[in-house]
Amino acid sequence: GMGMAVLDDEEDETVPGQQKAYVEELPEDEEVVNILTDMETMALEDLVAFLSHRSRLVRKGAVAAAAGLSGTKAGRVVLIEKKPDALTTLIGMIGNKDCEEDALVALCNFCEEEEAVINISKLGAGPKIMQKILDDSEGGSNLDAASKLLANVSRVAHGRRELIGYVSDGTGEERKKQMKELIGVFEKSLSKAGDPLAPLALFFENVASEPQGAKLLCDDEEGFALASIAKGLAGSHEHRKIGAAGAVKNCCFQTELHCLIAGHREIAALLALPLVGPADQYDEEDKDGMYSGLASKCRIGGKFSESAELRRMIYEAMKLLCRSQDGRNYLRDSKLYPVLREVHKFEEAFELPDEHHIELLEEIVEQVMLLDEPEVD
Repeated sequence: GMGMAVLDDEEDETVPGQQKAYVEELPEDEEVVNILTDMETMALEDLVAFLSHRSRLVRKGAVAAAAGLSGTKAGRVVLIEKKPDALTTLIGMIGNKDCEEDALVALCNFCEEEEAVINISKLGAGPKIMQKILDDSEGGSNLDAASKLLANVSRVAHGRRELIGYVSDGTGEERKKQMKELIGVFEKSLSKAGDPLAPLALFFENVASEPQGAKLLCDDEEGFALASIAKGLAGSHEHRKIGAAGAVKNCCFQTELHCLIAGHREIAALLALPLVGPADQYDEEDKDGMYSGLASKCRIGGKFSESAELRRMIYEAMKLLCRSQDGRNYLRDSKLYPVLREVHKFEEAFELPDEHHIELLEEIVEQVMLLDEPEVD
């Protein structure tokens, strides 16, 4: 599965989620495994050496072969174990028009291996891909693969911190500027054919799992980027929806950010959009006081999201907001109760209802709608 919102067994405390790798996994058929087993060590060493060959055609053929091999676990393992290291050479191919496409495919596939994704991050792939996306955003090639690789690199702490600009190498201000630009090109990508930068939503989700990253996305002086990312919940692109829900959820971990989030009524309304069902479930009184976009969605009617993962992330985000008085007041003022009431019926109607979902919804309703806030002197 794409999302990785992890739950602690002991206390049901949610912890910030990181997005899982993208990988073009090929069937692990015996033929492939046998070919790899039979390949002389020398042949693989030649392949890695050919990645740096002076002939353009040889390099091109070698990177295509590496991309193919990286599609299976056995292929990834043998390539990772080879010296010299193929990863450094593949990262060096970012920006090379002949080899970049296959190099990005191979690197994305390598990210399925935990050790490899850490190495790819430590070899400086993150800033390089970020720069490529910014340079090529107006119509360059391989933007989809580059976005996926950036999402993968941000799964590991080193990758996230380097990209947010909190590694003490003096690049902090530069990285913050790039992050701001990245959010701008991410917004513009919506109007481009195929929305090539949609996977960046998963990158922003991962960034938000770092406290500094969450602060960066919720900084009103910098334009409150979280609102722009959260718009993904109103669209139809799965990556944008999951990444948006995950980014909001991860920001909600920081209770000190609840007052900033509460300054943006649209965030709560966007969280509720995928939970809106058929129009006949909401009467006029239900829509009274709702954010206008949410009220009109209830008027037209929607379809409860079929993604259990997305629904769970939204419930978890709302539950995290219940941790503070600012958050509870915000949810109460957002008039979400009619939406929660109907999605609760939807969750209960499954042949095998997800007890955790039902529990989350009931806790949110209880904490937000039914408990009076204590009088504060």
